[in-house]
Amino acid sequence: MKDIILEVVYMNINELTLFYNNSKIHTKEQITHIKNSIQAFGFNDPIGISGKENIVLEGNGRVEALKSLGYEKVPCIRLDHLSADEQQAYVIAHNSTNLETGLDDGILYQELKQLQKYDFSDFGIDIDKYLKTLVRVQQRILKPLKKVHYLISMDINLNDKVAELICALKRIDGVEIESTIN
Repeated sequence: MKDIILEVVYMNINELTLFYNNSKIHTKEQITHIKNSIQAFGFNDPIGISGKENIVLEGNGRVEALKSLGYEKVPCIRLDHLSADEQQAYVIAHNSTNLETGLDDGILYQELKQLQKYDFSDFGIDIDKYLKTLVRVQQRILKPLKKVHYLISMDINLNDKVAELICALKRIDGVEIESTIN
């Protein structure tokens, strides 16, 4: 396939036509989550359109969210280089490919812990439920192991606080402390 250069064009949102046979389900709740994401992070993903009717091949849920937010002009990319059959196939492929895999629980757990200032429930993620599930998974995975080793580097200027922490850790059954200086 030859290279296609996609150009972003700004269209009046009322000139867009939602895809009549979209198999992707967009609930009111999901549209709310899309709106919340747009409000929090901006609109960063152009709508894929085709034909004189500006049929939305990808982005139907985003168009609904944008309309309810009062957007008048939206960035779009034209997908007219695809044949009619390719456009239909693309709609299915676009809506299906992000459903193929899940998330890496370990990485997601670390990211969610780091980003606790965000209310991910606004985007359809039950963070408390998910973190509890990940903790249980982590415990189940680690339980058969005899020991877990942690390497902690600390500023020498915090020596008094570190000494207090080490003393507290030593009082816990099963905790061994080894230190090196470098």
